[in-house]
Amino acid sequence: MAGPDRWETERAKRVAAARDLAVSDPLRARQLLHGSLTGIDPATAPPHPVHAEAGTLLAALHLRLGELDAAIRWAGYGHHSADHLYGPTHRRSLHALHLFAAAHRSAGHHQRAYHLYRQLGEHAASSDGPRGHRTLAVHATTALVLHDLGHCQAAQDLLADTIATQRREHPGNSTTARMTHHLARIRQDCATKGHHHEDGQR
Repeated sequence: MAGPDRWETERAKRVAAARDLAVSDPLRARQLLHGSLTGIDPATAPPHPVHAEAGTLLAALHLRLGELDAAIRWAGYGHHSADHLYGPTHRRSLHALHLFAAAHRSAGHHQRAYHLYRQLGEHAASSDGPRGHRTLAVHATTALVLHDLGHCQAAQDLLADTIATQRREHPGNSTTARMTHHLARIRQDCATKGHHHEDGQR
């Protein structure tokens, strides 16, 4: 069956070209990816390596372009497929899950984002260890989502603990300053709103 084989090869070529163009020409990359996913419904399509990569790339582009519904659909497909094909702790699966969580957070679906970031943190801990840099970065983002949900004391506690571990395990890492800035912002937001938390400044 030469026809289907040629079509699969053409899909793979389009995905590779889109990967190369994603930074310099995202609109062209998006066009190529849509072409490679012709006839693929992210809600029902079975896992497939080329389609999974294309869906994840497309989700990242949609997220960058602010097209959040499409980003959520394709990130969900990319994560489901990668999880099935490679396992939950594979880098492709972790990347797709991160996009899925980020898209939900950007869309204001904070409860859904929180559960996805929790899941991402568990998988990152299995892959990199509980004090790995990627695991701690996910914990820091989870704290920000907790703040989005209005749980500011829990957000402060998690972020303060994450910063302490980051300083101990990864001294001098540039992300520590960003985490510290976020913690100061959360505390200032609490102060502005007149919140009173026990041990809120530890």
